[in-house]
Amino acid sequence: MSSMIQNAKRTKPSIFENHDRPLRVLLIGAGGNGSECFDGLLRLHCALTALGGKGLAVSVMDDDEVSPSNIVRQRFWTHEIGTNKAVALTHRANTMFGTNWRGLPIRLGPDATFSTRPDLVITAVDSLESRRTANTLFRKHNDIFWLDMGCDKDKAQVVFGRFGDNKLTDEWPCTVAHFPDLLTRVDDENTPSCSAAESLARQDLMINGAVANAAVNMLWKLMREGELAFNGVTIDLSTGLNQSIKFLPQKSSEA
Repeated sequence: MSSMIQNAKRTKPSIFENHDRPLRVLLIGAGGNGSECFDGLLRLHCALTALGGKGLAVSVMDDDEVSPSNIVRQRFWTHEIGTNKAVALTHRANTMFGTNWRGLPIRLGPDATFSTRPDLVITAVDSLESRRTANTLFRKHNDIFWLDMGCDKDKAQVVFGRFGDNKLTDEWPCTVAHFPDLLTRVDDENTPSCSAAESLARQDLMINGAVANAAVNMLWKLMREGELAFNGVTIDLSTGLNQSIKFLPQKSSEA
């Protein structure tokens, strides 16, 4: 059984081929994890287009504005204070790289509608309720993939799966398969930090970059190499230990 787990991999779905059109990405959250992930997505887009692919078409959703306490730990600059986070990130990318990415200055809610359905949803949020909302909105579409990032002070995890694959033996187990209490657990209180010092006391300076890099690396491996050998990653900056979350062998639907 151990060798089966060790060798379990998943092959790239056709929507990640990137030959015919850009991969449509919806990034929910533009804070600590989200702003770092956005920078990674921009690098990924440039790499894919340099290799002849169509790159990414990214929409970023966040209803929060850049505050002075965000400047140290999030990927914003002082001139962007007071600007909506999603708008600030996409404006910067569009100006510097000629992309046509969209900033949506709204919060994800149960009534959210999208003119174009995403291929990939990335949740970079600090509340379980936002993850539950995303799961409710997209779980009826079994062709939408889900990259979820979560972290506390100096520990984090990332899971790449597909909405609706809620069992560990499914083809693309999503974060619900690994953390089923996500659907029922009560959210911890998470109030905004009033200063950079308070923000750094709550989360380590490097944790957001670490989890975002791990997340974008999974996309890069999948799109560049055609397969993915691991379902996710756990990160512990206090010990320096990163550990992959292996896929289990897929259970046949006839079993």
